[in-house]
Amino acid sequence: MKNLKSLASKAIGKAWFYPLALLFIGIIAYLLMLPKMGFYWDDWEGVYLYKLHNPALSFHYYAERPVSALIYLGLFPLIKMTPAVTQTVALLLRWGGILFIYYTLNLIWPTRKPVHQWIGALMIVFPGFSEQPLSVAFTPHLGTFLLFSSSLFLTALAFRDRKRFWIWFPLSLVTGITQIFMMEYFVVLEILRPLVIWFILRTETKKEKETILKAFLYWLPFLAGLVVYLWWRLAYLPTTMVGGDPNNPSLLKAFLNSPLNSFLSLGNKVMSDLRYMFVDIWANGFFNVSSYDPHAKVLWLGWFAGILIAVIFGLYNNRITAQSPSDSEKHFLSSILFGISAFLAGGVPVWMTNRQASLGKWSDRFSLAPLLGIVILLVCILDWLFRTKKQKLWAMILLLGLSISTQIWNTNSYRLDWSIQQNIYWQLAWRVPALQPGTAIIGRGTFTDKSSYYDGTYIMNLLFSQKPAANPQYAYLDVFHVFRDDDGNYTPGQPLSYTTRSGTFTGNTSQAIGMYFTQSGGCVRILDQVYLNDPNFISDASSFDRLNELIAISNVSLIDTGSDPLKPDPSVFGAEPAHGWCFYFEKADLARQEQDWQTVLELGSQAQAKGLQPTLGAEDLPFIEAHAQTGEWSKAYELSMEAFKTTRDLETSLCNNWTRFAGIQGGADRDLYLARAQAEFCRQSGE
Repeated sequence: MKNLKSLASKAIGKAWFYPLALLFIGIIAYLLMLPKMGFYWDDWEGVYLYKLHNPALSFHYYAERPVSALIYLGLFPLIKMTPAVTQTVALLLRWGGILFIYYTLNLIWPTRKPVHQWIGALMIVFPGFSEQPLSVAFTPHLGTFLLFSSSLFLTALAFRDRKRFWIWFPLSLVTGITQIFMMEYFVVLEILRPLVIWFILRTETKKEKETILKAFLYWLPFLAGLVVYLWWRLAYLPTTMVGGDPNNPSLLKAFLNSPLNSFLSLGNKVMSDLRYMFVDIWANGFFNVSSYDPHAKVLWLGWFAGILIAVIFGLYNNRITAQSPSDSEKHFLSSILFGISAFLAGGVPVWMTNRQASLGKWSDRFSLAPLLGIVILLVCILDWLFRTKKQKLWAMILLLGLSISTQIWNTNSYRLDWSIQQNIYWQLAWRVPALQPGTAIIGRGTFTDKSSYYDGTYIMNLLFSQKPAANPQYAYLDVFHVFRDDDGNYTPGQPLSYTTRSGTFTGNTSQAIGMYFTQSGGCVRILDQVYLNDPNFISDASSFDRLNELIAISNVSLIDTGSDPLKPDPSVFGAEPAHGWCFYFEKADLARQEQDWQTVLELGSQAQAKGLQPTLGAEDLPFIEAHAQTGEWSKAYELSMEAFKTTRDLETSLCNNWTRFAGIQGGADRDLYLARAQAEFCRQSGE
């Protein structure tokens, strides 16, 4: 036991221990559910780029940030495009960037290492940035942050290690200017560099004016690079973008016409984001308990892991504090200056585009740059505010435990979302084994809460294209972005066009299929007359009529049943799920389309033997029709009654189908059950 304690004591004092501790915190927060994580939102753009295997497209692909493609070009040959790999890479990039910030702060204020350790720990699990699981989409951001922080570190190192100044300083210049051109997120943080130089130089002399002048002169080559970037980004690059600048600095331009109003608008954004990042996200974590499910095991796992890791880290930090006492009072004002500057500089690129971190879905991505300043401010203020070591320690432990548990809960929400996505994509693949090129898939909105309709086109091509191309062969459009005539109807022959980052899909409404899906149970359905007036469409009242009208142009003949089925790539979409009810439904619905009634009945029997049942009454319709088509009218009626019990408002849809069944011949009791169905369903539906 003594040997173990001695070994642990020695390890804690090693330089490598803190980086490993920081990485471990990140792993607990983001990678506990690694095998169950997937792709989300704009991840799909990067996944599609990877699958194109065409490096020449990369710079055009991200036209508004062409240099950021260098990160993908560097990583793609080295990694596999699987969620497990991309999640790990994203964490390592963030971890590396935070480590360089930690080492930079240590070079500026060597006596404050314990405080800087808390800054690093809170930066890696900052609860105001919830989009770490978007591992592909944020790889350029995190890679740029790594370049920025390493450049800042090299600058500080150059002034602490004067013998190697002409090695470290040029390297800091190269990395610093490179990151500026990659992405605008961290551009204005460049103003931290002269502060770093000034803080270090003023420890060598008392002549303030001289140190300020020297710091500015050393900063001049970086400033020159910044000026060139601003011309390139504001004057030249917008002229190369087709369709306009998606990150148009509209507020910056507004200052020229209305400086007072623009200044007031900027002030409101600054104060709103400051309150959000400095107060609201922490208060929500403590007091907004209604957003958590108390019965969820992951909630208690998150709290247990968060508190445990925070306490262990606190004990480790307390040991370091005892060995290297922090000089809090002496450097408090300079730390606050650094934190305020980092917050404002990190937020400027966002505020100039009339956006803010505190407003809108996905907007907390805008906290990625200013969180550096917020965390420095928060930690330094708490370190100054609490007077005893125990008070400081437990305040930090509380914040770290809260942050870790919040991120575990957030990561779990992405895990659950990916499970829903996988079900939708695999069900679609079971129902549509192959699809004629040039087909548009039209559905209602986004697949899940953490996806977007405009990324659906990438997903459809990854599902159905044997070899993805720059100009996509398929498109996903939602019902709100497809032309309707003056009477509110979808009409055939209308052009459909959708532009992705790599190319353009061109088609028309005569070559489209309608798709219904739900996140709350129920199976994916390809729409045709069988599903007309399905009451489940009313779950979104604004799209009920649109889904019904969509059936008129849903051309199921575009589904190619004669080709070998294309299975989704498991490296992208995960392994094929277990065959539950929806597997048998999708296969039965496909067989119904082919009028293979025996196969429909066999699939129904297999599902019944496994005790599987539909979630929605409409999912019985293929089996109802198969019984009718094979003369089993009593079974068709009985199953219709079961479907009606499952979904009470299904009578209109059942009436439509039984009216259609009147054209079926055969079966001794045909007329009896047609009459019963007419009386039961059509009477109630008002027909």
